[in-house]
Amino acid sequence: MNAASSSNVDVLIVGAGPTGLVLGLWLTLLGVRVRIVDKTEQPGTTSRALAVQARTLELYRQIGIADAVVAAGRPMGAVNLWAAGKHVAHAVLGDIGAGISPFPYALIFPQDEHERLLIDRLGEAGVEVERATELVAFEEVAGRVHARLSGPDGANRRV
Repeated sequence: MNAASSSNVDVLIVGAGPTGLVLGLWLTLLGVRVRIVDKTEQPGTTSRALAVQARTLELYRQIGIADAVVAAGRPMGAVNLWAAGKHVAHAVLGDIGAGISPFPYALIFPQDEHERLLIDRLGEAGVEVERATELVAFEEVAGRVHARLSGPDGANRRV
């Protein structure tokens, strides 16, 4: 079932950034019916975050996407720090986390690429992100949450 087409789901996720997408993927893999909406018309095309750390990759290993992220990313061995246009430091990261994590490095994997990977995996699991769809209101009724969404056509729908 494509949970996105249902008005009765277990979890409504509002926001299709990396956090919402990972949550949706994790819950879907656990058999939870999710619906993911985002008010933007398309996924991000720029990166607001550049690196993925070991703990994120450890979580991703549990949901089967760590290998894909590592294959698409680039290990970051060092970082240069700038302040007010001046180079102020060079920090060597090396194999930070060696002996602690199976991923002893920071990995450069831009957020827009990250989101595309997550959206693709959700699609493979039967969940499509609903774009140009905004949460307008919600209320608890008899132990359930009813949400009102405004879709791309401007019509309000109850979930």
